[in-house]
Amino acid sequence: MARDRLFIYGTLLPGLVRPPLDALVARMTLLGPATVPGRLYELGPYPGLVLVDDAASLVHGELFELPRDSAILSALDDYEGSYLYRRVECRASMPSGETMACWVYECHADLSRAVVIPLGDYREWCRMGAVANRGR
Repeated sequence: MARDRLFIYGTLLPGLVRPPLDALVARMTLLGPATVPGRLYELGPYPGLVLVDDAASLVHGELFELPRDSAILSALDDYEGSYLYRRVECRASMPSGETMACWVYECHADLSRAVVIPLGDYREWCRMGAVANRGR
C-alpha cells in the first residue's frame, strides 16, 4: 500500500537531508534504489519532480518503508508545504523489476523557467556541482 512507502528523490535523501528532518528520515527503513516515471527540475537549492506517463523519462531516488507513526508523514507534509509540493501516489520500480505503490512529493510550481536535471538524478546533479555552479 502506498501509505507504507515513500519515494525520496531530493533534499530528503540520506546524506543531503538537514536537521531536523534527518531524524525523521532516519526512522524510515531503506528498501533500496528505485525510479519513478517523471522529470526532475532544479528549483534553486532543491529539486522538483513532475510525474509523467513516459517510461523513458525516469527520476532516480530511494524507496523507504515508513514506520507505523502518522506523525512522520504529517511532519513531512508540513515541511513540503501544500503550495509547492503535494503528496501523491505513484509506482516506483526497483532494480529487480518489481514495482511498488508509494507516496511521492510532486511539484506543482510554475516550472516554465526551471532547469531540467537531465539524468533525473539529484544526487548526481549535486556531485557534478551543478547546483553550486549555478550560484545558488
